[in-house]
Amino acid sequence: MKEKILIVDDEKGVAEMLKSYFELRSFQVDTACNGEAALKQAAKNPDIVLLDINMPDMDGLTVCEKIRGHISCPILFLTARVETSDKIRGFQAGGDDYIVKPFDIDELGARVEAHLRRENRRQEQSVLRFFGERVIDDSRREVS
Repeated sequence: MKEKILIVDDEKGVAEMLKSYFELRSFQVDTACNGEAALKQAAKNPDIVLLDINMPDMDGLTVCEKIRGHISCPILFLTARVETSDKIRGFQAGGDDYIVKPFDIDELGARVEAHLRRENRRQEQSVLRFFGERVIDDSRREVS
């Protein structure tokens, strides 16, 4: 099954470039060009979100705060804001990574894949109980 990525950016050229890049990497891609559209697309439960901060009407920080309570997937901010205080606000809003524009697209792709690997490992964590030499894995229903 393809992993779903939501790309939110009001710069149409950036959104189209990222969409093409991630579709070539076999992602299912949804896009949004503003905060309201992002909230609607987030209802589709993406596996990861790339979110621009500087958008009209509703900025990316507000979008992140609104969706963070409902989805747990990684949220990566893409922004031209370079100040440390901006980065801190991004992390406090619920972001998992902060990537400054302009960025290297292959590095962005590697970061997306790293976040998804980490998320998959987190979801696959076993619940183990130890009894001497025996181990019970409740999540896999195995005893060894």
